[in-house]
Amino acid sequence: MTTPAQRPAAANDTASDLSGTQTAPDILIVDDDPGMVQTLARVIRPLGRLRFATQGLDALRLMAEAPPDLVLLDAQMPGMSGFEVLEAIKHDPRLSDIPVIFVTSQAEAQFEQTGLEKGAADFIAKPIRPAIVQARVRTQLRLKQANDALKQVAATDRLNLAEALAELRESHAQLQKTAEELKLANEGLLQFVRISSHDLREPLNTVVQFVGLVEDDHGAALPEEARHYLRLVRSAGERMRTLLDDVVRYARLQRGETEPRTPVALEPLLAELCEALASQLAASGAELHIGQLPVVQGHASLLSLLFQNLVSNALKFMPEGRAPRIEIAAHSVAGVATITLEDNGIGISSEGMEQLFQPFARLNLRREFEGSGLGLAICRQITEAHGGTISVRSRPGEGSAFAVTLPLA
Repeated sequence: MTTPAQRPAAANDTASDLSGTQTAPDILIVDDDPGMVQTLARVIRPLGRLRFATQGLDALRLMAEAPPDLVLLDAQMPGMSGFEVLEAIKHDPRLSDIPVIFVTSQAEAQFEQTGLEKGAADFIAKPIRPAIVQARVRTQLRLKQANDALKQVAATDRLNLAEALAELRESHAQLQKTAEELKLANEGLLQFVRISSHDLREPLNTVVQFVGLVEDDHGAALPEEARHYLRLVRSAGERMRTLLDDVVRYARLQRGETEPRTPVALEPLLAELCEALASQLAASGAELHIGQLPVVQGHASLLSLLFQNLVSNALKFMPEGRAPRIEIAAHSVAGVATITLEDNGIGISSEGMEQLFQPFARLNLRREFEGSGLGLAICRQITEAHGGTISVRSRPGEGSAFAVTLPLA
């Protein structure tokens, strides 16, 4: 037998099951029949804390003071009917989500339809059956709990979204500011590069030319050691001139200074390149095989520089005593041409792959292989300026294969 002292604990246990906390749901019973109020109270007391009203206006006042979690409402009351109370509940934004169960002796379909259309959650017919009443009340309380949880999640999501949008706007503004600063910095850098290149080139050309004149006019009369020093001076000057040219090209590509694209036939372009590199090809004993090449959309001068860098690297990065062998081929798929240049050079280590196309990255000692460290960085800038890509696969000691993708004309 349950004692009065035990009843609150049972109610709290049931309420905890419904809400996940020790706070019992608040249930308002509205009925003008005291006997029915007592009967309903005995049945649903284990499910929550109960409040009572015998008139519609009193019920609305109690709800305004503290909105309940569920209302059991008599449909037929003198004065303000249950239907009018329901309409008032549904028109009040603070109360509209409260589930309302009609308690009525009218079992007609039209009566039930009217209540559902006005917003009733369920119906309980008199005389009541305790098990059915508890089941329906428990169901509505759980639905209310789920609805409240969803609203809380939605409110949290809206708050998080608002915070994320604010952060996004702030980040966007910061990015715009940074972009403007970078634009100004790039323009200043390009201007500096142009001026310094022009100012450095003139004295550098003078040094290289006069060293050449000394070698031509007086080389035979100079000791071998002096001729060696002159060759070092001229070599360093030519390397510096190449570096200046590469820096200017790289700065222009970074800024996007290119002419409109036109169709470029790669076969005659590579033929001209071979003529320009004829002395290097002959001196190294290189074998250069060029397959059929397509016509691409691009800038002839930049594409010439791209393949000149790739071929020059293939000739340069060779083990001592090995004759270069270079294969250039192409295939096209879906409007994109892939040109592959494969060599039998020293190859590239897996560590070197990570920094291969970075500006001024050198994977070998300068005394072993000369260069500015900008050649492949320029190649990448040229391919990206054409909307293409450049990649490489390599086996150290055996060679490398560079693949360049370009849009077909």
